[in-house]
Amino acid sequence: MPRRSPLPPTGAFFTLPHGSLVHLDLTTRAWTPEWLRVSDERDLVPYRELQAAVDALHGPLAQRQVAEVMTNVPGCRLRWAAPPQAKPTTLPPPLPRPTAPEYGSLTGYLRGTPEARHAIRTALTRQAHPAPAPMLAPPLGANPGLVGTAFDYAFRFLLEGLNPGLVAVRGGLIARRAALDLERDRTLAVVHAAEETLQEVALGRPFELRHAHAAVLLASYEVVVRTGRFADLAGVVPREAAQDVLALIHAVPQGIFQAQSQLVLNPHFAAAGRFGGADADVLLDDLLIEVKATRHLQLEGAYLQQLTGYLILDRMGGTVGSALPIRRLGVYYARHGVLQVLPVKDLYRPGLLPQLVSWFDDSLPTA
Repeated sequence: MPRRSPLPPTGAFFTLPHGSLVHLDLTTRAWTPEWLRVSDERDLVPYRELQAAVDALHGPLAQRQVAEVMTNVPGCRLRWAAPPQAKPTTLPPPLPRPTAPEYGSLTGYLRGTPEARHAIRTALTRQAHPAPAPMLAPPLGANPGLVGTAFDYAFRFLLEGLNPGLVAVRGGLIARRAALDLERDRTLAVVHAAEETLQEVALGRPFELRHAHAAVLLASYEVVVRTGRFADLAGVVPREAAQDVLALIHAVPQGIFQAQSQLVLNPHFAAAGRFGGADADVLLDDLLIEVKATRHLQLEGAYLQQLTGYLILDRMGGTVGSALPIRRLGVYYARHGVLQVLPVKDLYRPGLLPQLVSWFDDSLPTA
């Protein structure tokens, strides 16, 4: 059966500058969730500006007040009538809502919930692999997981150095949490020293082997945090791992990673607790980037699943510290120095991204 319109029959109905139709209940001051009715990505900023202006009004809302505030959002129109019915959905029914997160992370949830993966696949359009390119930094035989985590650290400090003054949020080092499992004072001192070394790169110094060594050291402590194991390897830096990280950094095309307005390192999401947690890599302006240090230059379905999960979290509650909604998703293939950018407006079948966010909103625990 077609889904009934999610908007009630009374209240204020705003047509945003690019055609999205949203609703405000004057009695409860409740707005339509943006993922549900903002059909054009360009309407996200005007919608949030409209919400902020109306929410700043005190006392009971009157139609006259709402109409006056709306004039401050160029291109926005207001009417007091019911909107058209929503398009029928082709997504599967939502799952029974659990009382608490069941998997501890977005990655775990997607891995353990085939219905969620099916819902995302239904909404996605077909995407091409990036164009062929030579491998600039072949693997040198070190543990791939250790190298990947170390490169994440090195890459973040490098981006900070490329974008002085534009770092909106810089998350704390996960490696520091190893002090809860290992000898506290020594762990904190070693992690702090490695961070100080990498901070030189954030201040614009050229990336050298000693910086790669520091990144691998941090990664070795993060492995302990994430697995609860390998304590005997914390602080151990295989030479081939440091050399691999150095080669990966030298392969970075620095010009494409210079932001215009903001850089969020290791971005966090206000709604991440509904999955149990979520760790993204980099938000550059409105481009969310997932970094992959794989030898394969292929757009895997798992990458799109993960990026879609982050996008859903952004639509549910925003990205902490970001002034922009996510409008582009990207995969950086670090061994090839290739960044593949996927505009959100082209990535999903028409009308299905709002329904996909609603599917997750209905299927996840509320807290």
